[in-house]
Amino acid sequence: MKVRVEQIPLATLVIPEGRLDFSAAAPFQQHLEQALAAAPKAAAGAVIVDCGALDYVSSAGLRVFLQIARASQRAGIAFALSTLQPAVREVFELSGFSRMIPVHADRAAALAQLAPGPAAAERRTAVPSDAAQLPELTRFLQEFWSSAALPAGESLPFELALEEVFMNVVMHGAPGGGARVEVSLQLAAGGLTMTIADDAPPFDPLSVPPPDATASLDERPIGGWGVLLVRRMMDTVAYRREGTRNILTLSRQIAR
Repeated sequence: MKVRVEQIPLATLVIPEGRLDFSAAAPFQQHLEQALAAAPKAAAGAVIVDCGALDYVSSAGLRVFLQIARASQRAGIAFALSTLQPAVREVFELSGFSRMIPVHADRAAALAQLAPGPAAAERRTAVPSDAAQLPELTRFLQEFWSSAALPAGESLPFELALEEVFMNVVMHGAPGGGARVEVSLQLAAGGLTMTIADDAPPFDPLSVPPPDATASLDERPIGGWGVLLVRRMMDTVAYRREGTRNILTLSRQIAR
């Protein structure tokens, strides 16, 4: 297998060509380790593996990608793959690696997502309490995730929590768009804090007793499971009433 390394603004490109099998894994890992060592230790630095000419990858190659992804997280360097050929993409999808390592359609898409701007550490948006706004909030979270180069597999708890809390406001607090819901995301100290505020009537979702998860099928309640999931998937969840607003703060550590 041949490997070419190119330096471009904001990123180091590693371009493998051929087969990433057992015999090629160790030399390929050396190239990636050298690329990480040369990358800036800052948000403006990134390592992108352009797989457009990579036509085979085995489990030995997957192990290399996993080790380098972990090393990049520890070093604070964004790491992603681009331009996977169908056979290689299938291996990544079947193994679940495409959910752990950011994978982009092409090099340009990877560069666009891995060069976060100065505001990537904190962003906010606001929408009416209307169910039709849920895709907009999900897109807001996903764009923040990409811009901050966070591990793709770590976003699910936040997506679920955002949907559960927002739809709780829509369905019970202020149906029909009668309230304004503001979502803010703040990344710091290895974790993400998501704050969801609304100006609906006072309501503390954490005051609702959790459903009995040990009850029989006939005895289990229909509702209440969303708040239970949120509390169990987040490290901390806190409610407060501030002026005319309900404010729910949710935090979770992110493995980087």
